[in-house]
Amino acid sequence: MADLLQNPRPVLGDVADAFRIALRRLYRTRNVVLHGGATQGVVLEASLRTAAPLVGAGLDRIVHAAYAEDLGPLDLAARAEVALTLVNGETRLSVVDLLEPA
Repeated sequence: MADLLQNPRPVLGDVADAFRIALRRLYRTRNVVLHGGATQGVVLEASLRTAAPLVGAGLDRIVHAAYAEDLGPLDLAARAEVALTLVNGETRLSVVDLLEPA
C-alpha cells in the first residue's frame, strides 16, 4: 500500500497485469474443460481460486454502476481506463479518487 500511494502508476499497472493473467488463465482452463473434458486437475482449482473473487468483484461493480449511476459496462470500463491513465498526472487525480464514482 505504501508503494501504491508513493508511485501509483507502476503499482496499478502491476495490478492490471495480474488481473489480465488471472482471467486469461481462467479462459484457458475453460477451454480445457469445455473442449478436452478434463474436469480434474490442479489447474482448474487454482484458476478458479484466483479468478472467482476478481470476477465477482467486477460483476458487483458493473451492477452497482448500472443501478447507481445508470452507466453501462463499456462506459464503466472506458472510465476506469481513463482514470488509470490520469492518476498522478496533470489532472491531480489521486489513488483515493479511483475509489469514488466520477
